[in-house]
Amino acid sequence: MKKNSVRESEFIKAIDRFKLLSLATKEGIWEYDFITKKSFYNEGITELFGHGYPEIEDNNTWWRNNIHPQDKNRVINALDDLLAGTENVWWGKYLFRCKNGNYKLILDRLFVVRNEDNTPIRLIGTMQDLSELDTLEQKFDHIRQEHQQIIYKAVFQAEEAERHHISEELHENINQVLGAINLHIANAKKHVSITGLAWLEEAQHLLLESISGIRVLSKRLSPISLNMLGLKLALEELLIALKKENQIHYTLFVDDIDFRKVNIDLQTAFYRIAQHQFTNILKHSNATHVTVRLTVVNKKIKMRISDNGTGVDLKGLQFGKGFSTIQQRSAIFGGSFNLESVEAKPGFTMEVMI
Repeated sequence: MKKNSVRESEFIKAIDRFKLLSLATKEGIWEYDFITKKSFYNEGITELFGHGYPEIEDNNTWWRNNIHPQDKNRVINALDDLLAGTENVWWGKYLFRCKNGNYKLILDRLFVVRNEDNTPIRLIGTMQDLSELDTLEQKFDHIRQEHQQIIYKAVFQAEEAERHHISEELHENINQVLGAINLHIANAKKHVSITGLAWLEEAQHLLLESISGIRVLSKRLSPISLNMLGLKLALEELLIALKKENQIHYTLFVDDIDFRKVNIDLQTAFYRIAQHQFTNILKHSNATHVTVRLTVVNKKIKMRISDNGTGVDLKGLQFGKGFSTIQQRSAIFGGSFNLESVEAKPGFTMEVMI
């Protein structure tokens, strides 16, 4: 009995310390005595939540009844486990209802006072309002996301500017040089032997293939049709090339969208996403047909690309950079990205909405 009194005396001192601490930290403190069924609460509870006597007279019931429904089972189960076990401390975050019906996010620390038989005799709770801190964290996270988007967008625009510069170099300088060489070869063919003529014709053939390849590469780096005619025709050019080079047929559906009113950076983002997805299809899907749909949903443009290839288990497949690049491209403009594929079912279905 003496030991129990000493132990209880130590907890009383601890409670006094918590009372003093609550004055400094503006925490609400409540206590429930399992033996006497009596409750205690400090002024902090009333200041934080507006609750007071007589509703807090049965502190245990009052506390349980005001936990938000979405948190109630989790918190009550944690308390029941605490009381049934041997631990003395639990803490957690949850929403708690104020007198006016509003909810506050709180940090609650629960302390169990036990007798020598490990039976709980008192339960002490210290409640701290985290609503303001949570709001600040949300604002900070929003600011961080905005800055991240600005950085990603700047990188995206720099990449596109570099692509355009390289495309111009290929088209205006290298192609002009190769074109001039082609003219020299054509003139040289008039003055050589039959053997030399065959060699020059072969060289000219390879040169013309190189010129054609550079034109294709230049167009992919900076598609003229995208800037001049809009996203729809630029996508159609991509699909025509996909059919010509890889024998993949296509269907293109486009809503009545006035692309003249759509920001060119946004159109470029959709174009690059389509390029990446076509590459992914070639790499993973073995498709023979691709369907591209551009629609308007809630004032946003949604692009859906699906194919008839071989589906895969997304969880077990390591995609590498291809799909993460698409996700990053959509995130730059605050868009959403979704990818679906199921084993033994047709190919991939990718949706991006910006």
